[in-house]
Amino acid sequence: MPIPPIPSDVHELLAGPWRVWVLPYGARLVQIWHQSTPLLLGFKDSSSYRSDRMSMGAVCGRYGNRIENARLERDGVEYALTANEGAQCLHGGQPGFGDQTWTLDKVASDCITLTLTSPDGDQGFPGQCQARVTYRVSPQGISCALSASVDKPCPINLIQHNYWNLGADAGNHRLWIPATQTQDTDSRNLPKPPRDVTAADDFSSMRPIGHMNFDRNYCVPGQGIRPVARLAGPYGELQVHSDQPHIQLYCAAGLKPTTAPLGVMHNPGAGVCLETQQMPNGPAMGQDVWIEPGQRYAHHIRWEFTPA
Repeated sequence: MPIPPIPSDVHELLAGPWRVWVLPYGARLVQIWHQSTPLLLGFKDSSSYRSDRMSMGAVCGRYGNRIENARLERDGVEYALTANEGAQCLHGGQPGFGDQTWTLDKVASDCITLTLTSPDGDQGFPGQCQARVTYRVSPQGISCALSASVDKPCPINLIQHNYWNLGADAGNHRLWIPATQTQDTDSRNLPKPPRDVTAADDFSSMRPIGHMNFDRNYCVPGQGIRPVARLAGPYGELQVHSDQPHIQLYCAAGLKPTTAPLGVMHNPGAGVCLETQQMPNGPAMGQDVWIEPGQRYAHHIRWEFTPA
């Protein structure tokens, strides 16, 4: 499709075949263009993101994904969080980081850094949190560096929530995730303990996704920046590299058209989310996801794309 004019509040990064559009509201990726091909779901009018409840292209936090009963407990102290998905806290509450306007820190032709100060008690989370995201583009690909620090112990899980569309609906993409364990979810969308993958949910060999009903976490082996997913469609193949221990596969069954899209229509199953992350509901499942004062949370992602 022809690349439209850039909205006035959107920043464009350029390198090689890439154009990357960044919106400070939610530190969102509005669109990633490879040559003139759009690879993400997005909105034509950037003001539409203010009514979006699907985290389209957003940075979610403080703790992305879900926290059971919107509750934390640490050293005998309980913290009541905002419940915005039934009794659960989803993507940090409402408004979470994806629904707050981040501050521009540095802007260059190929790089942008945005910051956010989340005060003590924001959505019930303890302590002040300083969050930062840097998007950088090179001819070889796009990187996303997420980091945060706190002045009181707090669980942190910043998630970059792109919806990828490589020229097909979710079921007609092919996918590889090098995981031998996954997590089922209960009626509240909360994860159960990890179990071995079965033929129905095993992507350790690249194969068609097949349908749009996937919304599950995979436990990805290894440490450091490593390949954690490959997604292929008519446009080509996306490679996802990350240093996180988990990845959420969501095939967008809950999408529905709202306002005009930038790219394909937001019909159910129109995109594929590959959210690198800590374990969903990590605080309640005994995971080491709390960050202490003086520590720094860090999460790195790299996206590469080979056109068909």
